[in-house]
Amino acid sequence: MKKSKEEQLALSGTEEGEILGKLSERVERAIATINDLRRERDALKTRLDEAESKLRDQDAAGERLSSLEEDNDRFTRERSEIRDRIESILSSLEVLDES
Repeated sequence: MKKSKEEQLALSGTEEGEILGKLSERVERAIATINDLRRERDALKTRLDEAESKLRDQDAAGERLSSLEEDNDRFTRERSEIRDRIESILSSLEVLDES
């Protein structure tokens, strides 16, 4: 038996309603997923910015440490030179005292 035209239109309207309902649900889920992904992206960007900032701070601290190590080496050499000069002067004074 064939369905009457009115029955077909009513059925067609119901099917369209179901299709539109399903489509609407999928669009809402897609929007929610996009919003979740945007929040996650923003959180990851914040974490990346913080990590890059810490890395820059560590690089600066590393450079400062290197500079301090160079200063320490230079001061150690200078101290050794001063000690050697003082010992030489004391030796010269001892020789004078003995004379």
